[in-house]
Amino acid sequence: MQNTVKGFVLMSKATSKPKGKLIPIFLFLTTYILVQLYNYDFTIFGFTLAALLTFTGMWYLFKEYKLTSRHLSANFLNIDDLPDREFQQLLVPIFQRQGYSVNKMKENYKSKADLVLRKKGLKAIVFVKRQTSNVGSNLIKDALASKSLYQASKVIVVTNRHFTKAAKQVGRANKVILIDRDSLDAYLDAYLKNKRSHRFIQRVRTLFFNEEIKNGS
Repeated sequence: MQNTVKGFVLMSKATSKPKGKLIPIFLFLTTYILVQLYNYDFTIFGFTLAALLTFTGMWYLFKEYKLTSRHLSANFLNIDDLPDREFQQLLVPIFQRQGYSVNKMKENYKSKADLVLRKKGLKAIVFVKRQTSNVGSNLIKDALASKSLYQASKVIVVTNRHFTKAAKQVGRANKVILIDRDSLDAYLDAYLKNKRSHRFIQRVRTLFFNEEIKNGS
């Protein structure tokens, strides 16, 4: 099987090279046909040229759309405008992709953790903070205070902003994983790039939350 795959890869590489060499031949034949049509009937020539230009434009637009959708950034999701609950749900498939099982806490639960992660005996609690200002050290201390309640071995704090210098110092001293906006964007970009589900851009949010996350509930 491995030899077959290698053979297929080598064959595909070998067959992909001549494509560039065929372009001059294609252009020559196209020019020749257009010249013959021009001499034969100007009306047919005009329709053919218009169809050729339309096809070329559509191909170019499709190619551009394919490239931009393939590299759709996390900014498209408008993280800052998401409700708190959807922002929490946004993280579920990201952690699942890392091999964690994810439990979403109920809104009326008396503790402050938003997500509980488990993987191979490891238990982590996640605090999700979507706000308009940077996260300070008091929030990191509050998260640490809930660690014993869950009997968790790891604390993770995620925000759509950044962490203050004091918050980073507290987090570093207590081995808290801090995920700021830059890291969050990187996680989202990697996830979206992997999914290849950007054909219907106007439906990304509903599909992302209602289908992908529902499977992990």
